[in-house]
Amino acid sequence: MKLPKALIDVFRKENSFLILTHTTPDGDAFGSCLALKFLIEQFSKKAEIYTEYPIPLQYQFLPGINSIKNINFLKVNEFDILVLVDCNKISRVSYEKEILDKIKTFSGNKLIIDHHIEVNISNDVKCVKWIDPEKAATGIMIYYLIKALRGDITPQIATNLYTAIIIDTGNFQFDNTTHEVLRIASELVQSGARPSYIYQEAFESWSDNRFALFKRMLNTLSVIPPLAIAYITKKDFDETQTQESDTERFVEFLKVLKDIYISALFREIQAGFLKVSLRSKGDFDVSKIAAEFGGGGHKNASGYRTNGSLKEAQQKLIEKLKAHNMLY
Repeated sequence: MKLPKALIDVFRKENSFLILTHTTPDGDAFGSCLALKFLIEQFSKKAEIYTEYPIPLQYQFLPGINSIKNINFLKVNEFDILVLVDCNKISRVSYEKEILDKIKTFSGNKLIIDHHIEVNISNDVKCVKWIDPEKAATGIMIYYLIKALRGDITPQIATNLYTAIIIDTGNFQFDNTTHEVLRIASELVQSGARPSYIYQEAFESWSDNRFALFKRMLNTLSVIPPLAIAYITKKDFDETQTQESDTERFVEFLKVLKDIYISALFREIQAGFLKVSLRSKGDFDVSKIAAEFGGGGHKNASGYRTNGSLKEAQQKLIEKLKAHNMLY
């Protein structure tokens, strides 16, 4: 695979890298960031990852996870390069204006390594973009970066990249599971990734509180074939002592019914501020819907942010699906 020459040149020439990803990082975000950090450090260079805290329980097994720093204590001027991983907008890095304003003061060159379809990507001339929506996971792109830089795929890197891949392919169940995905996964296993262990940690390590939140979500489920829709309120998060990261994969369960082809999960992050996750089967392209709300993602997995009440937001989604002939 051919990578942008400008991207390779930056990794070869520069010495210190600040690695950031999107809010509520998932396995692809964490695994890709950590693999990139390990790669950069192979060349005796500095790399630090900053994300939101706390780290979700299901990813605390990842090699290097304890090296990740709290984004609230970020000092951007200590680095030569800012790298956005699994994310292509600074606005996706945090909900907090203070943190975003701090990141925007970074005056050096920026890199974007991502596989999401996104509208209104930055036109910053000091930004080198490598965005490939054809790749099933950003972790696959980091794999090719390692090959291009002639780095070593250590057991630590293999574990992180394998995690990245199984999260964004649904453990090889989604339509994006290709020959390329399976070939790379096989190599990662040869390099030290342990599939059974990684699966159990990433998919079967729910806390009692997370399961309580899941049950609450199921109690809100409504079905308008081919759509299944559910929501989680701020009160639900507070009363179950959970956080947004605990909802990872919830939306996947909403489309297990045979006649459901689209699922939507609304999460109330703050009063009047919602995050919406969309999933679909087959030819139902939910990325088009997310894009019209200012979001993005992939054909069968996308999302967006919106303001207003839960009732208003759900009605707007239903109207948009009808306008696209996805709902009757």
